[in-house]
Amino acid sequence: MDRRDFILAGAASLIGAMADAQDRSGKLNFETVGIDVDLRRDTGDLPHYWEKSIGSDRLAVAFREPWVADMTRAHQLCGFQSVRCHGLFDDEMGICQGLGASGPVTSFVYLDQVYDRLLEIGVKPFVELSFMPTALATSRNSVFWYRGNASPPAKMTDWCQLIERLVRHLVERYGMDEVSQWRFECWNEPNLGFWAGTQAAYFELYRQTALTLKRVDARLQVGGPATAQIMWIPQFLEYCKRHGAPVDFVSTHLYADDAQENFFGQPNKYPFEEVLPRGIAQVNEQIQAAGFASTPLVISEWSSQNPAFIAQTLRDCLGLADTMSFWQVSSVFEEQGPPRSFATSVYGLFIQSGVPRASLYAFALLHQLGQRRLWSSAGPLLASARADGSTAMLAWNLIPRTVHNTGGDPLATFQAEVLTPGAAKRLEINLSNVHASTASLTLLDPAQVGAEAAYAALGQPEYPSKEQITELKQRAALPAPRELAIRNSRVAIDLPPNAVALLELPA
Repeated sequence: MDRRDFILAGAASLIGAMADAQDRSGKLNFETVGIDVDLRRDTGDLPHYWEKSIGSDRLAVAFREPWVADMTRAHQLCGFQSVRCHGLFDDEMGICQGLGASGPVTSFVYLDQVYDRLLEIGVKPFVELSFMPTALATSRNSVFWYRGNASPPAKMTDWCQLIERLVRHLVERYGMDEVSQWRFECWNEPNLGFWAGTQAAYFELYRQTALTLKRVDARLQVGGPATAQIMWIPQFLEYCKRHGAPVDFVSTHLYADDAQENFFGQPNKYPFEEVLPRGIAQVNEQIQAAGFASTPLVISEWSSQNPAFIAQTLRDCLGLADTMSFWQVSSVFEEQGPPRSFATSVYGLFIQSGVPRASLYAFALLHQLGQRRLWSSAGPLLASARADGSTAMLAWNLIPRTVHNTGGDPLATFQAEVLTPGAAKRLEINLSNVHASTASLTLLDPAQVGAEAAYAALGQPEYPSKEQITELKQRAALPAPRELAIRNSRVAIDLPPNAVALLELPA
């Protein structure tokens, strides 16, 4: 079963399991782990590469006020700088309205409204050039409930003319200084059912698209192949080198429960928790071997609803990717159609009505880290120094997953990740060069914090009232920080299974 073809039934059992997890968490014994941190030992930059982009459903959902509210809050809390959406050229966006004597008939009325709004809230477009407008398509092959057309263009010249008109309009409206900061990605997952043509046909689509962008202005950033399961990278780069296609960044996708035989050559070669760092390292090797060593790597889709997995993955992938774009931001998500229940939201940082999930708070705590990394011994912790001289450390208790492959079903993935039984953990942190006597601790326990736990506690109303939605948001909120004493240069943190904690020390 492909991860895109999941069924949304089963939300009630998931919520019930979350309630069971709440009951379990208090009965577990602590495992103690010691970690050393030197508050004066700077080990280099700590780029917030996870904040450069986040994914979304098709672009048209940006007309919905709930989507705008979700995106705005995610930007404000987590610092996301751009958003990548499918469906720019879907007929509902009205960009290509037919073919005339001089090529595509275009209108950018809707696009201007969406991009203007994004920029107003401080988020740049990450421009995914998909799917095929009906007027240019060779077939009715489509994907998702909203029927994004997956076919190649009938005439490549029409496609290139559409791309050129789009980009010239964007430059005219927003200026080259602005648009040159955006990334343009050609298509989405052409190695899956999102592309009805061959690999060779996609590579040529990319080449023509990239050359068209560069004809408008060499400063425009274009990349691909935007494949699923980190596939096609060597072949794509060889084609680009042989045919003179510009590549400003390499983009691809990887989910930890993707079938490993497709990219590692054998099933279940690595534990679930190692798939992303090992897979991304493999892509880096392929990029270097192809002669593109200085080309940035963009992981334009990955996902998890486990706060501890998010934290550890981003720590382990430091230095391996220029960007890791989380999939995805909002409860307004209709790949399989409108939501079937209030709480069903297998992807996203929110469920319906803007009720936050624990994953939102994981990124909010990551956002509080500084820009310089501090030395620490091996263990589940990432220490940083902020510009004002204060210290921020993120610690976590990741429970290794016992279900290795869920067949791509995100609901099963969530259950396997967050609800795997495991022990609570006590981190005893030994601090060198510490002068503070107290620290501030913010604890994110997914069994207690976030939409799933809040919905279970409220009794799972089918259609919550306005008052209940307000209560859900209050129950889902991250607890206020509490003060911890630092004694003999030591501080201890108790972490429930899959919990994350932010420890802050004053300058």
